[in-house]
Amino acid sequence: MEQPMKRKQFHITLEDEKVLKDLSQSKGMSEAEIVREAIREYAKKNTHKNNPLLEMAIEAERNMIDSPGDLSLRHDHYLWEIHENEKQ
Repeated sequence: MEQPMKRKQFHITLEDEKVLKDLSQSKGMSEAEIVREAIREYAKKNTHKNNPLLEMAIEAERNMIDSPGDLSLRHDHYLWEIHENEKQ
């Protein structure tokens, strides 16, 4: 059984229209199905992105990385310090 569909109207460039028509013809699919498939693929790739800062915190906790207690307050100072030490 097919899912109910909602009508959407949007604008695309002439170049995108040509790409859509070419894909539709080469795959034997309707333009609407090409768009629906593209939306599902895009959502798959972009929905499960993790927060990079959270990943860093989890990694630090997992590896018991030793860091200063005031790192969250003075992170700019520590980054500047690292940068200055790399210059030498």
